[in-house]
Amino acid sequence: MRNAECGIMDELRKHLESIVGPEHLQVGDRAAEYAVDDRQPETVVFPETVEEVSAALAICHETRVAVVPWGGGTMMGLGNPPTRLSVVMVLTRLNKILDFEPADMTSTIQAGVNLDAYQEVLSRSGQFLALDPPRAERATIGGILASNASGPRRLRYGTARDLVIGARIVQADGVVTKAGAKVVKNVTGYDMNKLYVGSLGTLGVIVDASVRLHPIPPSRGTLLAAFGNVRSAQAAILRILDSPLVPSAVELIAPLAWAQVSRLSDLSAPGEGFVLAVEMASIQEAVAAQLAAARKICAEAGAAEVWAIETGKEKAFWRAVRDFQPDGEGGAILKASLLPGSLAQACLVGLRVADRTGLRLAVIAEAGTAVVRYFLAGDGPAEERDGRIAAAVSALREFAARSRGHLVLEAASARVKRSVDVWGPVGTSLPLMQRIKAAFDPRGILNPGRFAGGL
Repeated sequence: MRNAECGIMDELRKHLESIVGPEHLQVGDRAAEYAVDDRQPETVVFPETVEEVSAALAICHETRVAVVPWGGGTMMGLGNPPTRLSVVMVLTRLNKILDFEPADMTSTIQAGVNLDAYQEVLSRSGQFLALDPPRAERATIGGILASNASGPRRLRYGTARDLVIGARIVQADGVVTKAGAKVVKNVTGYDMNKLYVGSLGTLGVIVDASVRLHPIPPSRGTLLAAFGNVRSAQAAILRILDSPLVPSAVELIAPLAWAQVSRLSDLSAPGEGFVLAVEMASIQEAVAAQLAAARKICAEAGAAEVWAIETGKEKAFWRAVRDFQPDGEGGAILKASLLPGSLAQACLVGLRVADRTGLRLAVIAEAGTAVVRYFLAGDGPAEERDGRIAAAVSALREFAARSRGHLVLEAASARVKRSVDVWGPVGTSLPLMQRIKAAFDPRGILNPGRFAGGL
């Protein structure tokens, strides 16, 4: 680092220290745990209030220093390696529930609130936030919204974009703005919440959000069906989705993934095959009736075995599905958004690509929304293995494009990310995205280079 740059960073650290206090600033080796891909920040700052976030961003904006927002860290694998990185801003100290109105079924929480802890508070009033992203025990509200993370129950409840009704954002220059409201109502005009949710912190830092809540269903039940081939499983999926049934989740689990999921959730595993998991949630009588109807559909589609998960094991099962990670080190996670009729082919193509590239492949598909996650892992020297993973990503992206879908690389090594585009083709929307980025962050200090199109 040149002397002038060192001087700027020294002055910046002094300013940040005066804002948050020396005990809430980490530099040098202590900042290493907040590396993003292969880039280590020079300073990590832990603000406690919106005012501190505003002041810290204002000084970073003034000095044109790059800032990466950080929540629980569970989705930091998503995105290109940053083109610049000086400051990581960790928001876990903004951890207050600002408002909770059980009668209105709405709540306002700060960005650093942990999802599992928040659900525990809501459950005392018989309500929950209908989001189930991976690693909820670490995930924070701000990180979930910034990445638009979701899980199996997206089928019934939608994503964060559907549940956020208002937000407060600190812009790149430190100015605090609001979008939406604290109540559920119909309004005219632009829904700015949807602009920030899923923008990966490139347009502003979400510091609190107002969300729509749901009542906790009185009863839940999960049916598992093992199929000898994936096309029979797809036939059952399409029939379930085309029926009057209202499942909360419909997941398709390929053999390698099922071996790990069943082990982690202490379930007996059938022979080789694809396992379909269907969750129903309602009053007890309705759950029983809907599971019986789903059982009949699966049996008629050719399921070799159909059984219900024992009471007490459902939570562990869905956590194992939601939090699935490939065994070993140096793996990659890919997310393909496809048409429902492409699920079987997506699994078969994935297995062929893995075989051709010498990789292990686990597949779990959110079958109800046609989201397929490929979990790739391999052995051998890191550089050679990463080359094979990059080749697999390119092949699977070509399949997704042919199937009128899209594929994103959710997590991989920095070497893989620099070999293949994390986000894939943006298309004709890139100029508009560039104009929005320039308007909201004209100096390009927020998560530079990490979003689609290198924004």
